[in-house]
Amino acid sequence: MSFPLYVAFIWHQHQPLYKSPIAGKYRMPWVRLHGVKDYLDLPLILSRFPQIHQTFNLVPSLMLQLQDYVSHQAFDPYAEALLTPVSQMDLSQRRFVVEHSFDAYPPTMIEPYPRYESLRQQMLHYGVQGCVDHWSEADFSDLLMWHNLTWVDPVFRQEDPTLAGWFERGTNFSLGDRQLLYTKQREIMARILPFHRQLQDQGQIEIATSPYTHPILPLLADTHAGRVADPQMLLPGLRFRWEQDIALHLEKSRQVYEHYFGRSPRGLWPSEQSVSPAILPYVSRQGFTWLCSDEGV
Repeated sequence: MSFPLYVAFIWHQHQPLYKSPIAGKYRMPWVRLHGVKDYLDLPLILSRFPQIHQTFNLVPSLMLQLQDYVSHQAFDPYAEALLTPVSQMDLSQRRFVVEHSFDAYPPTMIEPYPRYESLRQQMLHYGVQGCVDHWSEADFSDLLMWHNLTWVDPVFRQEDPTLAGWFERGTNFSLGDRQLLYTKQREIMARILPFHRQLQDQGQIEIATSPYTHPILPLLADTHAGRVADPQMLLPGLRFRWEQDIALHLEKSRQVYEHYFGRSPRGLWPSEQSVSPAILPYVSRQGFTWLCSDEGV
């Protein structure tokens, strides 16, 4: 090769909005569970190698939801189950626990832990209702604990003796254990945005962002935008255009970024890396100097 190859690593960290606009409650736990598994360990590891520089894309919907959890404004039904005494659960709540507490990748997140895998095998053998009818309170408590414990990244297991002790013990978890685990989840989430800002201020990383609620910007401009690349593309008969929303999403995205990171963003990760000629003036007017997309664009 007669010229150097420049490779940029961009880590895209995204969660959609799970908060119900009507009830104000969170429907799913993924910000919380991925928050203790995926969003802090990577920059922590990177900080051990200050000569390596990388880019992290943090979308506004993720940042806002992390802050909701940290400030006690987010509470999902999975967390509610974690913090409820099993003795106070009715049959529908117990059924919810059995149905949803195995939402993890079995080869790496369930099978390595004998107690968790044993409960899963019982569920597969006896069915959800069989477990609801015959499990003890200790079974439910252990399942709730393991469903949350398995998401904790090994980095935090190594630095926290309490977490390490739970993994070693494996069973007989109390309500107090579950409550303390929830507290530790929130403590980990509270470190995510400040640590990214610390690495940014040190010059080791750049933080990019995305449109406010992750819309497909070219489709806001024109749902027939695909014909720019393929004039023969078959499209729905009803055409939609709402170009003014592009500026609003980018402006609110910039405001969220400035609130958490103390400066204006330079890089934009367009939702699903979708771009079109119509959106570029809006991107430029909001002060973004670069964006990324597919190599075929």
